[in-house]
Amino acid sequence: MRNSVCYPNLNVKIAGTHSGITVGEDGATHQMLEDIALMRGLPNMKVLSPSDDLQTKWAIEEASKINGPVYIRLCRLATPTIYDEKNFEFGKGIQHGEGTDGTIFATGNMVAKALQAKEELEKQGVNIRVVDIHTIKPIDKEIIVKCAKETKKLISIEDHSVIGGLRNSDFRSFDRRISNQTNSIGHSRHIWKIWKSRRITRLF
Repeated sequence: MRNSVCYPNLNVKIAGTHSGITVGEDGATHQMLEDIALMRGLPNMKVLSPSDDLQTKWAIEEASKINGPVYIRLCRLATPTIYDEKNFEFGKGIQHGEGTDGTIFATGNMVAKALQAKEELEKQGVNIRVVDIHTIKPIDKEIIVKCAKETKKLISIEDHSVIGGLRNSDFRSFDRRISNQTNSIGHSRHIWKIWKSRRITRLF
């Protein structure tokens, strides 16, 4: 995948099904909890994680317009229909509600669960908002920072390992300290020249 698709930035679309723990009884060997982390780490790869059947259709339509590799994450279980009219823009999260007590960032089949939690919390006088992060990479930094400023708590839920998934994508949006981050294929040149290009002039 890295060398054959991402390095030459080929126009390849990949749909991965049975993600997360939705395969249930099939067991650990069939449960993919690392795919977002693996795909996010690949240069040039875009990552989509739609939340219902219609959004999956829209995601595939939008992916077809992108010239380059795209990974579309799909689950096995039937999920509730959330959207009844097209509401999908690549790279832009979808906000549900205007609550200020907290924000739940969710992706894929967890969006429906987050909306259910929102309804239950409202009965208890807790008003939150839910943000559907259907595009994991590139992440919508603007909506994350906006919600951080407008709400008291930030929560992320995903059917994925806590390492390298939505949670890591969310909170990297606040990281302003690292100036030499990179997500690119390696370079064929002397290591000192590579370090210098990344403004790493000394090790300690």
